[in-house]
Amino acid sequence: MSRRSVQNGKREQILRAATDVFSRREFHAVPVEDVAIAAGVGKGTLYLYFPTKEQLFYATILEALDVLIAELRAAVRAHDGENALTAFVACMLDFFRRRRPLAMLMHRYEHRLREPEGGEWRARRVQMVEVARALVASCVALEPEAATLATEMLLASVRTAVLNQPDGEDPEHTAATVVRMFLHGAAAGRRNGKSTRRGKGAAHARAVGARP
Repeated sequence: MSRRSVQNGKREQILRAATDVFSRREFHAVPVEDVAIAAGVGKGTLYLYFPTKEQLFYATILEALDVLIAELRAAVRAHDGENALTAFVACMLDFFRRRRPLAMLMHRYEHRLREPEGGEWRARRVQMVEVARALVASCVALEPEAATLATEMLLASVRTAVLNQPDGEDPEHTAATVVRMFLHGAAAGRRNGKSTRRGKGAAHARAVGARP
């Protein structure tokens, strides 16, 4: 195994441990030593990769978001319209299902997104929002302000699903429910879908937000 592979493996090991530790405790209450112990490395080794606790904290989020954004773009590439939107949501649900501590970490520290040090985090979120906004626009014609609001509503719904998705639930099934409810109203979330009046819901959404 090459030295670079060993270094990358050690870095990932530290980031996984940091994600788990930070997700369970407040930032100020987490000594770097605890992360080093959880990662199975010495404190000096940890500092070689991450000189400060702030850098370690943001790295756990930024590097994960880089992976998520790449997976989202790949997931929607072969789809369009509602199918692409469903693929986007399913990808997010599956990503955080495999990284439950990361979901809790981002939920716990969402307020740090708005801090001066959160600039790179905000930049990653902008990329994710741009992907989601384009997909929403492919399903419903909306004025710019309405499109922004709709996109944030979609992402809020996804976050709710991430935090409440039962263990073992199929991400694709949950994603389909989220998208139906987003595009066609709460009644469309019923499992049998027989009384959803999907066409009427979509037409109403277009009528409310469509350009004159």
